[in-house]
Amino acid sequence: MSTKTLIKSIVVLAVICLVISAALAVVNSFTAPVIEEARVQRENASRQAVLPQAASFEALPLEGMPASITGAYRGVDASGATVGYVFTAGNKGFDGTIVVMAAIGTDGKLVQVATIDVTSETKTLGGQTANESYTSQYTGKDAQLDGVDAISGATITSTAYERCVKDCFAAYDAVKEG
Repeated sequence: MSTKTLIKSIVVLAVICLVISAALAVVNSFTAPVIEEARVQRENASRQAVLPQAASFEALPLEGMPASITGAYRGVDASGATVGYVFTAGNKGFDGTIVVMAAIGTDGKLVQVATIDVTSETKTLGGQTANESYTSQYTGKDAQLDGVDAISGATITSTAYERCVKDCFAAYDAVKEG
């Protein structure tokens, strides 16, 4: 292969790469806002699911909260009164990070918890933390979490889940009113 042919091939490949990159950038400029809006709607729906009495949610600053807290919101009713708080926390499970959302009422008790992501955990064991039979045992509990049982065979994931919920209580203590 001659030098002239080699240079021509390199230039052709570089031009193809530039054209494809430009095309991807244009597509991204159209799809990024749509993807972001869908993400926001999913998050709002998740918050509404764990704190259904809230009419809307106000984002709270994460300063002073545990590092595992990735989202904090105050839920307010139609009159603007606080009805509870929703926190999202992530901790290391058996084979990756698990993400939990917890709603804590103004009385300091869990309204509901939801498993947002346990896809890195084994479906037959750690994945059970996404089941209502597991998450429902947290409803009505205070920060002590008395009576919450781990899943047999999924102790690491269950412990990580409980750490997420306890971190949500620590965040609640940082932001609660009164």
